[in-house]
Amino acid sequence: MLFPLSSLRCALLFLPQRTETRVANKKPTIRIVVVLVVVIAVALWLLSQHQRGTRSVSGTVEVDEVHVGSRYGGRVVTIHAQEGDGLTNQQVLIDLDAAELQARRDYNAAVVEEFEHGPRPAEIDAAKHDWESLAAQLEFAKAEAKRAEELFAKKVNSTSDLEDATSRAHTLEQSTEAAKRRYDLLVEGTRPEQIAQARAQLAEMDAQLREMRIVAPGDSVLEILSVKVGDVLAANQEVATLLYTQHLWVRVYIPELWLGLVQLGQTVQVHTDSSNEEFTGTIEQINRAAEFTPRNVQTVEDRVRQVFGVKIRLPSDSNKLRAGMSVDVSFPNVPPFPK
Repeated sequence: MLFPLSSLRCALLFLPQRTETRVANKKPTIRIVVVLVVVIAVALWLLSQHQRGTRSVSGTVEVDEVHVGSRYGGRVVTIHAQEGDGLTNQQVLIDLDAAELQARRDYNAAVVEEFEHGPRPAEIDAAKHDWESLAAQLEFAKAEAKRAEELFAKKVNSTSDLEDATSRAHTLEQSTEAAKRRYDLLVEGTRPEQIAQARAQLAEMDAQLREMRIVAPGDSVLEILSVKVGDVLAANQEVATLLYTQHLWVRVYIPELWLGLVQLGQTVQVHTDSSNEEFTGTIEQINRAAEFTPRNVQTVEDRVRQVFGVKIRLPSDSNKLRAGMSVDVSFPNVPPFPK
């Protein structure tokens, strides 16, 4: 097909104008792309600068716990708290049956009271009368023995009469001395050693009775209750697990490269997945021994694989930190964690 010459000239005249229009339309798009590249580069630079000043390691929040029980055992008769209850210091958790111990304690208390009061006045008077009576009989027997000697010297009585009188006087003398000693002991009262022994036995019974009532050793939360009413417990058997919620901490592991930059008492930042809030922790322990240390550490690559445990105390006045939560701990001014 043949086109007229005039039509071809018109097409050639309009072609440069369309190309210039297309190039002009692309200029705003190029500017937007350039701006986005600059913004992304600045953001990456700021992030790298921030990461140069702090590094994070992960750990799990822990809490101090205590396992309570009785040193002597017994039958559970009353439970005063349930799992999840908050407990105060010396709050009663469990009562054990203590009827036999209480009876023995009452007996020992009566013995102590008897020893402390000493003999009754009537007992002392009776012992005194026995001693005086034997003393009077002794005087008469001595007089009879003396007269028997005189009669024997005059050959009036026999040898058997003299021996009987002398033997009776000697027997009465021993009985009188024994009665005098009994009277003196009653007057002196109970020996201090006996009183001390009785008091010691009473104190032992009181200690056993205190073990029949299991109490919380401090402000805590009852996490696990392991017994029910009627259970018979053996001595030293665990009955409950208590959590000291005011003692929260986390243990993380840092590389050897950070040891020179981490110190006791230093503050660190703690982050959780469940909250955007930032918490402040305090380093309270740095392990002296490395963890996961190779057998033969000879190269720099091996040395940087060593990690050291760091214990960090966490704030306990917030309910947003709980045992078992995973947290990230940021240490200031440390190099990147080695790969």
